[in-house]
Amino acid sequence: MIDSKNYKILMGIGLSAFFLIFWNCLATHQERVMMETGVSVKTLGPHKYQFIAIGKASLSSVEDQDAFKMKKTSCEAAKLQVTQRLDELEPEQKHRLFFLEQKEQKYFGDGEYCELTYIYELPPAKKTTTPAKEHS
Repeated sequence: MIDSKNYKILMGIGLSAFFLIFWNCLATHQERVMMETGVSVKTLGPHKYQFIAIGKASLSSVEDQDAFKMKKTSCEAAKLQVTQRLDELEPEQKHRLFFLEQKEQKYFGDGEYCELTYIYELPPAKKTTTPAKEHS
């Protein structure tokens, strides 16, 4: 029976199927990326800062492997870190978020992590001119 042609064909098909399934399982296995989250600040001048923040996606989006939700929640986490740090640096400025400009956005690990780069620059105060007094 082992020498039969049918047995050899079935063994060949069986081994091929096994390797095909094994290879597909290896291809779908992905390494998880682990990154430090937080925000770093570089002072560029008076009332001018560069923020680079890394946020991590919500646990539910990672468990569901929902790429859209992972990207959304990881970037929201990064932006929250930037705004909290800006609140500490510029507590007197009421409309500070208006002067916060996003420069760059990167994703890591299928969106599980988001890196945002922001520039904050408070414009110089407008000089008010007082009208000259008229001489009579």
